[in-house]
Amino acid sequence: MKRMKILVPALFLGAGVLFMTGCGTDDLDAPVVTLNGDNPQIIDLGDAYTEAGAIATDNEDGDISASIVTDATGVNTAMVGKYTVTYTVVDEAGNTGTAERDVWVRATADDYVGFFTVTENCIGSIDPYEINIVKINATTVRVSNLGDFDAGETLFDMELSGDLNDVVTINDSDDNDATLFCTASGSLVDGMSGAMHFNVSYTFDDGTDSFTCSDVDIEQN
Repeated sequence: MKRMKILVPALFLGAGVLFMTGCGTDDLDAPVVTLNGDNPQIIDLGDAYTEAGAIATDNEDGDISASIVTDATGVNTAMVGKYTVTYTVVDEAGNTGTAERDVWVRATADDYVGFFTVTENCIGSIDPYEINIVKINATTVRVSNLGDFDAGETLFDMELSGDLNDVVTINDSDDNDATLFCTASGSLVDGMSGAMHFNVSYTFDDGTDSFTCSDVDIEQN
């Protein structure tokens, strides 16, 4: 009987320990990271990247924004492209929260202004020749001498589009000869200030004859 008296309290004590242990809860919820500012964040080529930041909240630890680690090392504002900034935070329980911001570095019409060398890579191509591009407005530039025709200098309007102004198109008649029509489309290969390089396919048609080249490199001088 003495053994029973000793065991009974021990059983109750053990149950209590188990009960108290079972009541504990683990923090398994990751903190939430919310971006400040725009996403995507759009920057003109050559402009500085300004960090807009983020806030982080956790169900147990509250505001842990001060612990956010920001990685913007991949952003290159000297090159047209789409980049990613990553925000990471870890709460006291070791749960990780992340968020990403898209950063778009876009070309402007001003970046297309200047002299370019045109190289046709097709059957019937001519020797490389030079063109000049001037700005008309934010999404339109004017190209002179495209095609390098013996009859004289051509003038065509070229439109810029796409998220990064990296898509170029021409659907225009020559300002100096309305019978000559140009259709062209292409995109940037490399976009750097003072070193723009794009590739197009173009067709010239004067109503009686036409010429098409599907691989035309245009590089800034």
